[in-house]
Amino acid sequence: MKAAVATEEGQRAIAQLQKTMGDIRDEVGRDAKPAAPIDWAALKAKSGFPAIVDQFKAGLEGVKYPAYDGNEVEETKATFKRLVAEAEKMVAEAAKREAEIDAELASIAEDKKKLATITMDEVFEKEPELKKEVDERIRNDQWF
Repeated sequence: MKAAVATEEGQRAIAQLQKTMGDIRDEVGRDAKPAAPIDWAALKAKSGFPAIVDQFKAGLEGVKYPAYDGNEVEETKATFKRLVAEAEKMVAEAAKREAEIDAELASIAEDKKKLATITMDEVFEKEPELKKEVDERIRNDQWF
């Protein structure tokens, strides 16, 4: 992806995005690790209040976690797939437009070289609309 970006600013933006994604992956990976199991016997011995530790243990074991039935992951994957498709389409359009601009720049450079020697006939051949406008002005005696 980085090779497709031509500008230095664009490459900096992609590098920043890659860094951010790496940071997110690291943070999620760090938080996704399961916690170590609680050693209740050691807690009872260290705390000096085995009855309270038993109450905490009973409370923790009694927690009922609701089942999650959301589909955000699938929706997000579909959204990213759509965004990637749009981005690829934009890249193709940008490449096409870049080729058009390069051709136009080449034409301008060629015209610039010919500027001192070009005749009006050559200009009119390239731009027939201009010839019509000039002819019309001459017919109407509009010289300025």
